[in-house]
Amino acid sequence: YIGDILIITFNVLVICLPLLASNALVATYYSREGRAGYMKKVKPIYALYPLLSKLFFNVIFSIPAVFVTVFIFGNSVDFNFKLSLCLSLAVLFLHLGHMLWSATFDIMNPQNEQYATTGGQIDNPNESKSTLFAFILSFGYALIAFMLFNESGFESYIVPAVKLLLISILFFAVIGILFVKRIKAFYYE
Repeated sequence: YIGDILIITFNVLVICLPLLASNALVATYYSREGRAGYMKKVKPIYALYPLLSKLFFNVIFSIPAVFVTVFIFGNSVDFNFKLSLCLSLAVLFLHLGHMLWSATFDIMNPQNEQYATTGGQIDNPNESKSTLFAFILSFGYALIAFMLFNESGFESYIVPAVKLLLISILFFAVIGILFVKRIKAFYYE
């Protein structure tokens, strides 16, 4: 029984690690605009729309990747459709929350001048923070998954998967609210 739980936990970890680490690039989206990035502060439009539009394609391409990955994993451990769907949504909300958090790193600590003068940057501190946070979040999430699946006993795995989904939704909601508040503070106040 503990072997099945460890298989689920390590698969959650293996899915989350590269997925969240890919958000390190998001931590440079706004700084790569160089000095043109300062234009958002003087435009009369609501800054949230252009800031979120830069994340649009990353979100669109990550949705099928998450679902395909989790469903392949689900088939390897005999998960049913509901459980695979629930875990897919849980990982997706975790990924979206981390994506917003990575974008927040770049908004709050812009490296525009570095990109404007050199055309690039070798050591962007926002990428480093995003990658470190991705590793910490992945291991923490896998640990939470282990504890939830382990406490469920020999019952259905759907209850711990729903709990993981609720944790991910809560994480995404908190990070989303902080993202909007920081944009208001940084661009308007």
